[in-house]
Amino acid sequence: MKYSLIVPYYRTPEITRMALHSIYHFSVGEPEVIVVDNAPGRPESKMLNEFPRTRRLDNTTAKTGSDANFEALDIGIRAASHDLLALLHSDTIFMQSGWDKKWFGHLERANLAALGTFEREANPFRPWRKRVKDRVRHLFHRRSVAPDLPGKLALHFVLTRRSTLAETCFNFIRDRDLLTKHFAGLRNGVEVLSLREMSRFLWHTSNITSLLTGQMDDPRLRQSYETKRRRFLTDPFVQKHFASVLPATDG
Repeated sequence: MKYSLIVPYYRTPEITRMALHSIYHFSVGEPEVIVVDNAPGRPESKMLNEFPRTRRLDNTTAKTGSDANFEALDIGIRAASHDLLALLHSDTIFMQSGWDKKWFGHLERANLAALGTFEREANPFRPWRKRVKDRVRHLFHRRSVAPDLPGKLALHFVLTRRSTLAETCFNFIRDRDLLTKHFAGLRNGVEVLSLREMSRFLWHTSNITSLLTGQMDDPRLRQSYETKRRRFLTDPFVQKHFASVLPATDG
């Protein structure tokens, strides 16, 4: 299975090093990883040299935040070699071998226009009380969504096809949010995964890039991220599978 992964990047070497490692470590297909660097030439870009298999596209842009990411996604999609396509964040860390075979396989078998989630987070290490609530919510979760559902697809994990996006005439710079309505009438529509399903195979939490690069200054969110980071770095599974790319833990 050959597919292209589009990863916008902006000055987060620690978390993105682990994200890129996870792609190559847990994929069983043949990923073409396209990293679009929104701050080329800065010291943080040197980390990308550790992954020579990636296709690196420099995007010298004055835009920041979401605007820069939208621009990077359009650039990456145009450059992709394969029809099967994944849109990821640079802090999306896979945690399950064969995630690509499972979910790209589902996309194809079900003939979906897109597969994604409305959830902003995916976290195998959530506190047990939250995991109980996640399980209950999952019992009532419906993957198939109506085209007019107002929720937007979270861009840390979207699987689709270049050809399908071309049919929608969607453009990230112009249209920004990717909604289920953009896929109306295409193939068998869109499916979204629950937080419990997402947390079985990846780790992601919101606002990491903004917090780490100083675009956001929120002590509460910063503390929440630091707690999640510690849980991630000290987990035995992570220490085993990410040993070569783990940063030093605090204390």
